[in-house]
Amino acid sequence: SLQPSDTPGPHPPLFLVHAAGGTTDVYRSLVERLGGERPVYGLERVEEARTVVEKARRYAETVAAVHPDGPCLLGGWSFGGFVAQETARQLTAAGRDVRLVVLLDSVRPLPRPEGTPAERIRAHFTGFARHAADAYGVELDLPYDELVATEDDGERVDTVLRALREAADVPQAALDHQRASYVDLRIGEAHRPGRHDGRVVLYRATEPAPHTVRDPAYERDDEALGWDEVCPRLTVVRVAGHHLSLLDPPHIDEIAAHLRRELAGETR
Repeated sequence: SLQPSDTPGPHPPLFLVHAAGGTTDVYRSLVERLGGERPVYGLERVEEARTVVEKARRYAETVAAVHPDGPCLLGGWSFGGFVAQETARQLTAAGRDVRLVVLLDSVRPLPRPEGTPAERIRAHFTGFARHAADAYGVELDLPYDELVATEDDGERVDTVLRALREAADVPQAALDHQRASYVDLRIGEAHRPGRHDGRVVLYRATEPAPHTVRDPAYERDDEALGWDEVCPRLTVVRVAGHHLSLLDPPHIDEIAAHLRRELAGETR
Protein backbone atom coordinates (compact mmCIF):
# COMPACT_ATOMS: atom_id res chain seq x y z
CA SER A 1 0.00 0.00 0.00
CA LEU A 2 1.07 3.58 -0.48
CA GLN A 3 0.95 6.84 1.40
CA PRO A 4 1.49 9.59 -1.14
CA SER A 5 2.67 12.92 0.19
CA ASP A 6 1.14 15.51 -2.08
CA THR A 7 2.84 17.18 -4.93
CA PRO A 8 3.56 16.08 -8.46
CA GLY A 9 6.28 18.18 -10.05
CA PRO A 10 9.68 18.08 -11.69
CA HIS A 11 11.42 16.18 -8.89
CA PRO A 12 11.69 12.36 -8.89
CA PRO A 13 9.51 10.73 -6.22
CA LEU A 14 11.02 9.18 -3.10
CA PHE A 15 9.77 5.75 -2.00
CA LEU A 16 10.43 4.84 1.66
CA VAL A 17 10.23 1.22 2.83
CA HIS A 18 8.78 0.32 6.25
CA ALA A 19 11.13 -0.68 9.08
CA ALA A 20 11.03 -4.14 10.69
CA GLY A 21 7.53 -4.95 11.86
CA GLY A 22 6.41 -1.35 11.52
CA THR A 23 4.79 1.17 9.24
CA THR A 24 6.11 4.10 7.26
CA ASP A 25 4.76 6.54 9.88
CA VAL A 26 8.30 6.61 11.31
CA TYR A 27 9.31 8.77 8.33
CA ARG A 28 6.77 11.52 8.94
CA SER A 29 9.30 13.88 10.53
CA LEU A 30 11.72 13.34 7.66
CA VAL A 31 9.05 13.95 5.02
CA GLU A 32 7.93 17.18 6.74
CA ARG A 33 11.52 18.46 6.74
CA LEU A 34 12.14 17.62 3.09
CA GLY A 35 9.54 20.19 2.10
CA GLY A 36 6.72 19.73 -0.38
CA GLU A 37 8.63 19.87 -3.64
CA ARG A 38 8.64 16.14 -4.37
CA PRO A 39 6.14 13.29 -3.93
CA VAL A 40 7.04 10.84 -1.15
CA TYR A 41 5.43 7.41 -0.95
CA GLY A 42 5.46 4.88 1.88
CA LEU A 43 5.81 1.20 0.96
CA GLU A 44 4.00 -0.72 3.68
CA ARG A 45 4.66 -4.20 5.02
CA VAL A 46 3.59 -7.22 2.94
CA GLU A 47 2.93 -10.01 5.43
CA GLU A 48 3.11 -12.92 3.02
CA ALA A 49 6.48 -12.00 1.46
CA ARG A 50 9.04 -14.03 3.42
CA THR A 51 12.37 -12.97 1.90
CA VAL A 52 13.94 -9.59 1.19
CA VAL A 53 14.06 -10.49 -2.51
CA GLU A 54 10.33 -11.28 -2.57
CA LYS A 55 9.43 -8.13 -0.63
CA ALA A 56 11.56 -6.11 -3.05
CA ARG A 57 9.86 -7.72 -6.04
CA ARG A 58 6.45 -6.64 -4.70
CA TYR A 59 7.67 -3.11 -4.03
CA ALA A 60 9.36 -2.81 -7.43
CA GLU A 61 6.01 -3.72 -9.01
CA THR A 62 4.29 -1.07 -6.89
CA VAL A 63 6.84 1.59 -7.85
CA ALA A 64 6.39 0.69 -11.53
CA ALA A 65 2.60 0.88 -11.22
CA VAL A 66 2.57 4.25 -9.45
CA HIS A 67 5.49 5.82 -11.31
CA PRO A 68 5.84 3.95 -14.61
CA ASP A 69 8.37 6.29 -16.23
CA GLY A 70 11.27 8.44 -15.16
CA PRO A 71 13.77 8.34 -12.33
CA CYS A 72 12.96 7.57 -8.71
CA LEU A 73 14.64 7.47 -5.30
CA LEU A 74 14.42 4.72 -2.68
CA GLY A 75 15.24 4.59 1.01
CA GLY A 76 14.57 3.07 4.38
CA TRP A 77 15.58 2.97 8.03
CA SER A 78 17.24 -0.15 9.45
CA PHE A 79 15.58 -3.23 7.86
CA GLY A 80 13.82 -0.89 5.43
CA GLY A 81 17.20 0.02 3.96
CA PHE A 82 17.90 -3.63 3.15
CA VAL A 83 14.67 -3.88 1.20
CA ALA A 84 15.21 -0.49 -0.47
CA GLN A 85 18.66 -1.53 -1.72
CA GLU A 86 17.32 -4.80 -3.17
CA THR A 87 14.33 -2.98 -4.70
CA ALA A 88 16.77 -0.57 -6.35
CA ARG A 89 18.74 -3.52 -7.74
CA GLN A 90 15.62 -5.07 -9.24
CA LEU A 91 14.37 -1.80 -10.72
CA THR A 92 17.81 -1.06 -12.18
CA ALA A 93 17.95 -4.54 -13.71
CA ALA A 94 14.58 -3.79 -15.33
CA GLY A 95 16.01 -0.64 -16.92
CA ARG A 96 14.72 1.95 -14.44
CA ASP A 97 16.78 4.95 -13.35
CA VAL A 98 17.19 4.82 -9.56
CA ARG A 99 18.98 8.08 -8.80
CA LEU A 100 19.74 7.42 -5.13
CA VAL A 101 19.30 4.84 -2.37
CA VAL A 102 19.08 6.30 1.16
CA LEU A 103 20.11 3.97 4.00
CA LEU A 104 19.17 5.25 7.46
CA ASP A 105 21.53 3.35 9.79
CA SER A 106 20.93 0.04 8.03
CA VAL A 107 23.52 -2.37 9.43
CA ARG A 108 24.59 -5.47 7.51
CA PRO A 109 24.71 -8.16 10.21
CA LEU A 110 27.97 -9.87 11.00
CA PRO A 111 28.12 -13.67 10.68
CA ARG A 112 26.72 -15.37 13.74
CA PRO A 113 29.38 -16.90 16.01
CA GLU A 114 30.03 -20.58 15.61
CA GLY A 115 27.82 -22.88 17.61
CA THR A 116 25.08 -25.43 17.28
CA PRO A 117 21.59 -24.36 16.18
CA ALA A 118 20.41 -25.14 19.72
CA GLU A 119 23.02 -22.77 21.18
CA ARG A 120 22.05 -20.01 18.75
CA ILE A 121 18.33 -20.40 19.54
CA ARG A 122 19.03 -20.33 23.27
CA ALA A 123 21.29 -17.28 22.96
CA HIS A 124 18.75 -15.39 20.85
CA PHE A 125 15.80 -15.94 23.18
CA THR A 126 17.92 -15.28 26.25
CA GLY A 127 18.47 -11.88 24.67
CA PHE A 128 14.73 -11.47 24.13
CA ALA A 129 14.13 -12.34 27.80
CA ARG A 130 16.54 -9.55 28.79
CA HIS A 131 14.66 -7.18 26.48
CA ALA A 132 11.33 -8.19 28.11
CA ALA A 133 12.79 -7.55 31.56
CA ASP A 134 13.88 -4.06 30.52
CA ALA A 135 10.77 -3.15 28.52
CA TYR A 136 8.02 -4.73 30.63
CA GLY A 137 9.61 -5.33 34.04
CA VAL A 138 9.02 -9.10 34.02
CA GLU A 139 11.33 -12.09 34.33
CA LEU A 140 10.47 -14.54 31.55
CA ASP A 141 10.96 -18.21 32.32
CA LEU A 142 11.20 -19.52 28.77
CA PRO A 143 10.92 -23.21 27.83
CA TYR A 144 14.30 -23.37 26.09
CA ASP A 145 14.20 -27.12 25.44
CA GLU A 146 10.80 -26.74 23.76
CA LEU A 147 12.07 -23.81 21.68
CA VAL A 148 15.07 -25.84 20.49
CA ALA A 149 12.82 -28.80 19.62
CA THR A 150 10.44 -26.59 17.59
CA GLU A 151 11.43 -26.52 13.93
CA ASP A 152 9.23 -23.64 12.74
CA ASP A 153 10.64 -20.23 13.63
CA GLY A 154 7.18 -18.67 13.69
CA GLU A 155 5.98 -21.24 16.23
CA ARG A 156 9.02 -20.47 18.37
CA VAL A 157 8.25 -16.78 18.57
CA ASP A 158 4.55 -17.53 19.24
CA THR A 159 5.63 -19.67 22.21
CA VAL A 160 7.78 -16.84 23.54
CA LEU A 161 5.03 -14.24 23.08
CA ARG A 162 2.53 -16.48 24.89
CA ALA A 163 4.95 -16.59 27.81
CA LEU A 164 5.25 -12.80 27.69
CA ARG A 165 1.47 -12.34 27.59
CA GLU A 166 1.06 -14.63 30.62
CA ALA A 167 3.78 -12.81 32.56
CA ALA A 168 2.81 -9.22 31.80
CA ASP A 169 -0.21 -7.18 30.78
CA VAL A 170 1.10 -6.48 27.28
CA PRO A 171 -1.44 -5.13 24.75
CA GLN A 172 -2.15 -7.38 21.78
CA ALA A 173 -0.97 -4.65 19.40
CA ALA A 174 2.44 -4.68 21.10
CA LEU A 175 2.63 -8.47 20.83
CA ASP A 176 1.71 -8.30 17.14
CA HIS A 177 4.45 -5.72 16.60
CA GLN A 178 6.99 -7.88 18.44
CA ARG A 179 6.11 -10.84 16.25
CA ALA A 180 6.25 -8.88 12.99
CA SER A 181 9.57 -7.31 14.02
CA TYR A 182 11.04 -10.72 14.83
CA VAL A 183 9.94 -12.16 11.48
CA ASP A 184 11.35 -9.21 9.53
CA LEU A 185 14.66 -9.24 11.40
CA ARG A 186 15.13 -12.95 10.68
CA ILE A 187 14.32 -12.23 7.02
CA GLY A 188 16.95 -9.49 7.06
CA GLU A 189 19.57 -11.74 8.64
CA ALA A 190 19.02 -14.39 5.98
CA HIS A 191 19.51 -11.87 3.15
CA ARG A 192 22.83 -11.48 1.37
CA PRO A 193 22.75 -8.13 -0.45
CA GLY A 194 23.95 -8.11 -4.04
CA ARG A 195 25.96 -5.43 -5.78
CA HIS A 196 24.25 -2.15 -6.64
CA ASP A 197 26.26 0.24 -8.82
CA GLY A 198 24.07 3.31 -8.31
CA ARG A 199 24.53 6.14 -5.82
CA VAL A 200 23.94 5.24 -2.18
CA VAL A 201 24.09 7.48 0.88
CA LEU A 202 24.32 5.89 4.34
CA TYR A 203 23.38 7.98 7.38
CA ARG A 204 25.36 6.22 10.07
CA ALA A 205 24.64 6.62 13.78
CA THR A 206 27.83 7.26 15.75
CA GLU A 207 26.54 6.25 19.20
CA PRO A 208 25.86 2.68 20.36
CA ALA A 209 22.26 1.51 20.41
CA PRO A 210 20.51 1.33 23.79
CA HIS A 211 21.31 -1.98 25.49
CA THR A 212 17.67 -3.06 25.24
CA VAL A 213 17.97 -3.46 21.48
CA ARG A 214 21.61 -4.47 21.14
CA ASP A 215 22.48 -7.61 19.23
CA PRO A 216 26.12 -8.67 18.72
CA ALA A 217 25.44 -9.36 15.03
CA TYR A 218 24.68 -5.66 14.49
CA GLU A 219 27.48 -4.15 16.57
CA ARG A 220 29.85 -3.25 13.76
CA ASP A 221 32.61 -0.68 14.08
CA ASP A 222 33.43 -0.31 10.39
CA GLU A 223 32.50 3.06 8.93
CA ALA A 224 30.34 1.71 6.09
CA LEU A 225 28.48 -0.92 8.18
CA GLY A 226 29.35 -3.48 5.50
CA TRP A 227 27.76 -1.67 2.55
CA ASP A 228 31.03 -0.73 0.82
CA GLU A 229 31.36 -4.41 -0.15
CA VAL A 230 28.30 -4.22 -2.42
CA CYS A 231 27.78 -0.49 -3.08
CA PRO A 232 30.85 1.00 -4.81
CA ARG A 233 29.29 4.50 -5.06
CA LEU A 234 28.63 4.77 -1.33
CA THR A 235 28.77 8.01 0.65
CA VAL A 236 28.80 7.70 4.45
CA VAL A 237 27.42 10.57 6.55
CA ARG A 238 28.04 10.31 10.29
CA VAL A 239 25.13 11.46 12.48
CA ALA A 240 25.62 12.04 16.21
CA GLY A 241 22.78 9.88 17.48
CA HIS A 242 21.99 6.21 18.09
CA HIS A 243 19.95 3.79 16.03
CA LEU A 244 16.61 4.61 17.66
CA SER A 245 17.10 8.38 17.96
CA LEU A 246 18.13 8.98 14.35
CA LEU A 247 14.59 9.79 13.19
CA ASP A 248 13.96 12.26 16.05
CA PRO A 249 15.06 15.89 16.40
CA PRO A 250 17.74 17.15 16.30
CA HIS A 251 19.24 14.27 14.30
CA ILE A 252 16.46 14.13 11.71
CA ASP A 253 16.98 17.87 11.06
CA GLU A 254 20.61 17.17 10.21
CA ILE A 255 19.70 14.23 7.95
CA ALA A 256 16.95 16.16 6.15
CA ALA A 257 19.22 19.17 5.55
CA HIS A 258 21.95 16.96 4.09
CA LEU A 259 19.46 14.97 2.00
CA ARG A 260 17.92 18.15 0.58
CA ARG A 261 21.39 19.25 -0.54
CA GLU A 262 22.03 15.77 -1.95
CA LEU A 263 18.79 15.91 -3.95
CA ALA A 264 19.13 19.51 -5.12
CA GLY A 265 19.06 19.59 -8.89
CA GLU A 266 17.60 16.08 -9.24
CA THR A 267 14.81 16.49 -11.78
CA ARG A 268 12.88 14.17 -14.02
